[in-house]
Amino acid sequence: MRLPATLATVAVGFGILVSAAACSNSASPPPASRSANGDPWAVRVEGRVFRDGLGRQRLFHGYNAKVKGLFDPELSGGRQAQEEFPDLTEQNLADFEALGQNVLRIPINWSIVEPEPGQYNPAVLAKLDGLRALARKHGIHLLLDMHQDAYSKEIGQDGAPLWAIVPEPRPDQLREGPYKEEWRLDEIVINAGWNFFRDKAARDGRSLQDAHIAATKYVVAHVASDTTILGIEAFNEPVPPIVGGFTFLRDFHERFAKVMNAVDRSLPVFFEPEALRNQSDRSERPETPWAAGPGVYSPHIYTAWFTQPSQNNWESEDPKVLEKSMLGALEEAQAWQTPLFVTEFGCDQSIPRGPRWLHEEMKLQDRTLASATAWQREPGDWGIYDKQGVLRPVTAALVGRSWPRAIAGDLLAIERPSAESMTIRFRGAEVTGRADHDVSVTDAYWKTVSIACDGAPVTPAKAVGHVTFRCGTTSGEHTITLSGTVRDEVKSIAW
Repeated sequence: MRLPATLATVAVGFGILVSAAACSNSASPPPASRSANGDPWAVRVEGRVFRDGLGRQRLFHGYNAKVKGLFDPELSGGRQAQEEFPDLTEQNLADFEALGQNVLRIPINWSIVEPEPGQYNPAVLAKLDGLRALARKHGIHLLLDMHQDAYSKEIGQDGAPLWAIVPEPRPDQLREGPYKEEWRLDEIVINAGWNFFRDKAARDGRSLQDAHIAATKYVVAHVASDTTILGIEAFNEPVPPIVGGFTFLRDFHERFAKVMNAVDRSLPVFFEPEALRNQSDRSERPETPWAAGPGVYSPHIYTAWFTQPSQNNWESEDPKVLEKSMLGALEEAQAWQTPLFVTEFGCDQSIPRGPRWLHEEMKLQDRTLASATAWQREPGDWGIYDKQGVLRPVTAALVGRSWPRAIAGDLLAIERPSAESMTIRFRGAEVTGRADHDVSVTDAYWKTVSIACDGAPVTPAKAVGHVTFRCGTTSGEHTITLSGTVRDEVKSIAW
């Protein structure tokens, strides 16, 4: 997540633009395929949608979540850490399960994976093993995000190890916490980031991109056979050099994907546009689609909070101003011919208009049939938890709205005429008659709810945070309708 700056500053300030998440350390054998093998966890990219092993079309909603041992704020030499945050607990996972969420984006820093050149950290894999087991227990996929902010904790906020900073910083250029936003504009941060995309040599002689990709491969090879892992994200909020930047970025992403494809040919690679999109609400469209294996276009959406010229944190409260970015993101994903997954969106939830902004953005996600992970799990003004670590009731109620997690067929539309009703339209397919639909239904949102299929009542099987049921035939268009009474927290938001 980036804080706002003027466009002129952003255009030259890599710190604003670039940043962005007990086992053997040997590679697990890659899976044969995430094809229609009957495993609902085996999610793959098929054209512009996700499908699982049952052939159902899938959507994903959840949160970003930093985890101790994967996200790396600690500094050597007695320097104060850049930030502090509580570890992700099983209770957090249970909370998200109860809210119907089915994915967490997990930031992983290169600095913790490879603290010294070629010396990979097996503790990272052990931490991932524990997290994977807990996530699986609570029905949650993990999206692994190679995350960085202002390039490195040594000179900025988080990301690359000290040995991968080019040019090498002097001792007086090294930072210690607490982190300060102005560090993003330091010349050494700007140069370090641009040198990454120019693929300069690291201290050990390897190219920076080769070293970054090798560190990512170390992680991906370990988890390749685990369908709990939804995908791997190449680089958080990248900004290549201004001249030729789109080509620099595409070349890096394709180079990254080639290596990951060799480890697991069906694991989706998530790739972002340059981070200036956070301020401009648009990104360049490719002349040719993504062709480097399964890919997912994954922009960030902070419209009216980071948009320049400033909109004073959505002071207008006009939903129309939010449309440009999401509808543009849909067009960008269409040009790439990949699914659309917004890997960061959010705003200050401690002020009255914060939950309404979140609500309007999630309506746009419905409209574009996008998946998304909100910023952030950590307690604070922007978090789903307040500073005392308590779930924000209005935010939780909105996040706990119903949405189609899996549709046995082809999803056509999600419509919400009111807070008390939702209609899912889909087209029947070969899978429709032999697999269940899966729809989020939570106590945080509903007091009472009933479900109908093409107008006829349905009695679903209930699970924590969602329900499953059969509906429709193998052809034609069908509707699933939810209606009932909602919590007072839901009613507090203008629909």
